[in-house]
Amino acid sequence: MKGIIGTNIYLFSLFPKKISNKIKDIKISKEVKIRLKWIQHYQKTKNISKTCRYFGISRTTFYKWYKRYKEEGIEGLYDIPKTPKNKRKPIIRNKYQQIIIKIKKKYPTWSKEKIAKYLEVEEGIKISPSTVYRVLKQTNLIQENKNRRTEKKNSSRINKKRIRKGLKATFPGEVIQIDVKHITQKGGTLYQFTAIDKYSRLSYGKIYKSKSSRKAKEFFIEAREYFGFDIKKVQTDNGSEFLGEFDKYLKEEGIEHYFSYPNSPKTNANVERLIRSIEEELWLIEGTDYTIDEL
Repeated sequence: MKGIIGTNIYLFSLFPKKISNKIKDIKISKEVKIRLKWIQHYQKTKNISKTCRYFGISRTTFYKWYKRYKEEGIEGLYDIPKTPKNKRKPIIRNKYQQIIIKIKKKYPTWSKEKIAKYLEVEEGIKISPSTVYRVLKQTNLIQENKNRRTEKKNSSRINKKRIRKGLKATFPGEVIQIDVKHITQKGGTLYQFTAIDKYSRLSYGKIYKSKSSRKAKEFFIEAREYFGFDIKKVQTDNGSEFLGEFDKYLKEEGIEHYFSYPNSPKTNANVERLIRSIEEELWLIEGTDYTIDEL
């Protein structure tokens, strides 16, 4: 016997003549070699029970392979492929593949259920959502749609500058902190925009009926005029009002915009403390219910 462990080998004299005469010069696999050993042992002992105990197999397993060996010879000891010889051809899928692709490309956000319903109502084609899904998966349109969503998400994402311990200020205008507080009144919710210069503690605040990036931009322009000095950096939290038009305006003006880390109010400690003082000295006074102009 010649060969290397773990590879297919050629057998010449490993088995008795009854078997070796049949398998001479036949290339066999490791699994077939093991099954042939069972048969060899049985031919020596003429005892199925001893053979099964020796190799640790069940009588059912031995009978299965011994029967196949007697009927088919060495070929009967090979595993039968589980894949069916005659696969069912996806006739319906292939028939409507082009129209499914066309609809998906025209309406890339539509789900498989919506495409199937559209085909039924508008085209008179009855087809299951699972068939639509298989077509989309086969043509890579599902992944294409995921990539499109990811690209859109990434394109709208801004690169947020952050600093864990807050920015240091050595002169007026170097760092302005801005924040928004909700004020609950009988007429609804109002929004207090507050800005403070970290170095001089000069402050500016205003009440609005709503909050948005446009309102934040308007507020900053007024505060900038009120402060009267050049502003180098602005520090805010991650509220949506500090994105959009507000962030765009800062970039256009060459002002650096820094964001605090989530759940880290100490980063904007100066403006947070100012808002608390305003709340305690004004908004918590019992019985007050001013108009927005009075606020």
